[in-house]
Amino acid sequence: MVPIDFYRYKIELRRSLLARSESLANEWDPFVAAWVCYALSAERTENNRELIDLHDRMLRWIEEEKDNLWERQRNFGPIAMVVWLCRKRGQEEKLCIAAVLFEKVKQLSTDDKWSPLRDPEQVYLLALGSPISDGSVHDYLKDVARREMRRGPLARRILYAAALRELGENAILPRGEPQDAGDIVALVWWAERYGDDKHGFWEHFSNIKDHIALEDKGDVSSTQRVLSVPEIARLYEAVVTETINPDPVLLFDYFPFHNRIRQAVEDYFKNGKYVSAVFEATKILNDEIQKRTGIVNKSEAELVQATMKNVGEPSRLQIRFNDYLNEDSGKSEQAGLASICEGIFKAFRNPKGHKPENHKLVQIDAYEAFEQLIIIDYLIKRIERAKVIN
Repeated sequence: MVPIDFYRYKIELRRSLLARSESLANEWDPFVAAWVCYALSAERTENNRELIDLHDRMLRWIEEEKDNLWERQRNFGPIAMVVWLCRKRGQEEKLCIAAVLFEKVKQLSTDDKWSPLRDPEQVYLLALGSPISDGSVHDYLKDVARREMRRGPLARRILYAAALRELGENAILPRGEPQDAGDIVALVWWAERYGDDKHGFWEHFSNIKDHIALEDKGDVSSTQRVLSVPEIARLYEAVVTETINPDPVLLFDYFPFHNRIRQAVEDYFKNGKYVSAVFEATKILNDEIQKRTGIVNKSEAELVQATMKNVGEPSRLQIRFNDYLNEDSGKSEQAGLASICEGIFKAFRNPKGHKPENHKLVQIDAYEAFEQLIIIDYLIKRIERAKVIN
């Protein structure tokens, strides 16, 4: 699996969305505007200038087109998005259009091939805006989503299931093998928004990432699939969510751990054996010090004290982290790294070696285990680079 730099990718996706937003000044499309708004709201709705500006533009569109607004049913989803954002921004005074919208929705039929109810991206937007509607609209949209999620491509079914979630029903992720990039985007979006196998779905996505494009430019190859604006919006939300609440297994996969650490602890970490993972890593740290110094008859903390901590007599240090031990700054770094190494054995290793895994003293979650592994990993790499005097 090729690691995804979620932070860089988030910037790339946002840049694409803002370019689509800017293009609306020349060619207004409320459906595109609605999905760009949805994407931009993933980070925050307050103090988000691009989102506020575009939402205000949609409000002006509704006012300017009020005489012809309902002639195009394609406007229904975007109007629901406006309602949803008004509610999130505390603009209840602007929600009067919702009553008209949901009266219109009740008149729609899935028998019409061009009905918005046959478009899952429209229905999802309607579901977002519907919590302030009456129960009959809720029930109608639920019936539509239940029926439509049984057929069609996987991405289509996932969107209808997501609409059910937004309508308060605990729909499960539709199953099926992804057939194209749109299906995989839908899977990672669902996993991040509603919870599922984030690691597995992002692994799928990393394998096809180079085969998708965000814009239909001249440099797009024939093997690349250009994502639609709604797909980019959902992918952006998934990436934003992952950067805010990263999956521990993905963090483990993407971090450049020392090979010895990765080989020794990967199975423990990925199977939720966090105490064992850290304990094994401390054993590798101890082994590295022993191998480099040849000292094997001392306990971990004693080994640190004997090999790297006596900065008062630099000539007696076996492990030297820098070449400036005749200066206060060099001594300070040496003493600090030695103390961290000693602290690892005292705080990470010893309790885990003397208490059962279910004891409260040693219980750690995935994030704390990951943080401890990073500290151990850093010390091992510093010891590898250090000058050793035997």
